[in-house]
Amino acid sequence: MAVPCMGSRSPPYAGRMHLLTADTLGAEIEGRRLFTDASFSMRDGDVVGVVGPNGVGKSTLLRIVAGERRPDAGAVTFRSNAEVAFLEQDPRWDDAAALDIIMADSRVAEHEAQAMLDQLGIDAAHATGRMSEGQRRRVALARALLAPADLLVLDEPTNHLDVDTVDWFEATLSRRRTAVLLVTHDRYVLEHLATRLLDMDPQLPKATGGARVFVHEGSYSSLLESREKRHAEFSQMRRRAASQLRKEVAWLRRQPRARTSKPRFRVEQVDALRAQADVVGEDATLELGTGRRRLGNDVLHLDGVTVHRGDNVVLDDVSLDIGPGERVGVIGVNGAGKTTLLEVMAGQRTPDAGTVSIGTTVVSGLFRQQTSAIVDVPNDADTVLASIHAVGTHVVLASGESLPATRIAERFGFADDLLRRPISVLSGGERRRLALLHLLLDAPNVLIFDEPTNDLDLDTLAALEDYLDGFHGALIVASHDRYVLDRLTDRVLAVGDGAVRGYQDLAAYKLARDHERDSARPLGMRTARPDNATRQSVRRQLRAIEQRMTNAETMRTQLRQQMAAVAADPSALSALQCDLADVETQLANDEAAWMALAEEHEDLV
Repeated sequence: MAVPCMGSRSPPYAGRMHLLTADTLGAEIEGRRLFTDASFSMRDGDVVGVVGPNGVGKSTLLRIVAGERRPDAGAVTFRSNAEVAFLEQDPRWDDAAALDIIMADSRVAEHEAQAMLDQLGIDAAHATGRMSEGQRRRVALARALLAPADLLVLDEPTNHLDVDTVDWFEATLSRRRTAVLLVTHDRYVLEHLATRLLDMDPQLPKATGGARVFVHEGSYSSLLESREKRHAEFSQMRRRAASQLRKEVAWLRRQPRARTSKPRFRVEQVDALRAQADVVGEDATLELGTGRRRLGNDVLHLDGVTVHRGDNVVLDDVSLDIGPGERVGVIGVNGAGKTTLLEVMAGQRTPDAGTVSIGTTVVSGLFRQQTSAIVDVPNDADTVLASIHAVGTHVVLASGESLPATRIAERFGFADDLLRRPISVLSGGERRRLALLHLLLDAPNVLIFDEPTNDLDLDTLAALEDYLDGFHGALIVASHDRYVLDRLTDRVLAVGDGAVRGYQDLAAYKLARDHERDSARPLGMRTARPDNATRQSVRRQLRAIEQRMTNAETMRTQLRQQMAAVAADPSALSALQCDLADVETQLANDEAAWMALAEEHEDLV
């Protein structure tokens, strides 16, 4: 019998050797099982994304693969002499210059380190001890990307990166042949780069303990479809088990009272059915809105607003209007003044000059990006449920109906035993998710988010986006997440050099940015005919895809010949079948990419 392929769906270039095998990994923390039976393998060039809600152990899994933590069950086996570079969420070093941190690896060239730091907006001489959290993260990212490693293990690499730098990061990874294992909330990165996904899913019978890890061959969007189907099957199993359980319990109760013992196998069957029936239920869609507070026509007006930070002008004579129901994205490089602008809009910072007019019906809620004061409760030992009830016990919907706050809490990942936990034992991501829930339960009619995707898992982001689909107030969101900006906002404000410039959307901003960069070049280096340059670029991309297809077809022929030669050896045949599946999938992907590019640029080909 053929062994199922656990290999990748990465480009079929020469030398794509086996890199590692993770066998039935399990992990616990403070007596609580995080995940169990995680098994997968990786080859050179694989890009494997890890997804799942906060608290299931995504970072723990990455630390185990990186060799930073021992698993509580199972093992990870690497090929001989394999090297791993690890980007953790909270890097710590002795105080040293950024360049020295990277150059600690003598194999890294100084000019490459300098260029990488420049790209990430870091002064090479800046001491890490005086850096912000975001700056330290970018230094750590530079060090990981420059490391001569066989595997990059990246925990939330896009946190604290602006939109332009996320684009650069994605392009950088797409050019590399290094294997990558990463956790990220950026769905475009997962959709564009991941060759396989590990779905850490806690939606299983509780008797199994912890999340199960499912290996998914395909895109992030197809993973969601696969997960929905799996959950539907579990729900059906629960309904069947519950029905059978009722029959078994009724049978046991019907036995004569004089009988002192029940058939042991029937008692054990009831216990098993109870375990099967104890499955987390399907998450019904909740139509939420601003049912408590009306928003008038006057929302927010800034006139000539100026804000200084020391000797620097952060906002310089800024004027803008936000109307009812508007959805506005705020972008800009780190330190440009996005947070300052949001604080002014929320009425939490007084400008040095100019006026801010906030409508009389406005009740704004600001979700900050800082993690030091995420949950504002009287006592950090309070339980999650107590902190929720301190905000409100019921939520009023747009229809006028009300729901218990615990129903909304379930939608954002707080259910069962998690509601009874003290806040002090929550992970950073769970605390940030609780802060988001507090904000939404308070039902403001103007929502202001400062980098909401940092430390939030993809399931929580999906729940937030569903909530905002039914939100009838004004929304202002500063984010580097391109998917969030495309999905939630109708226009974009770019903050930089003291100014705030408006654009129709993110694509319009990027077009204007590229035009400004071209105009800033010396005259002899400017693009004389943009259409010609675009045509040449498209043709280069098509030729590159065609070359990959030719190579894949050649490799497919060779693999079929090798399979014919080892037909009597099941083990060798199975390995070649996995390789052939890789090649076939990549060939199909390249054919689809060629067709899409040719259709999109039909007039340029």
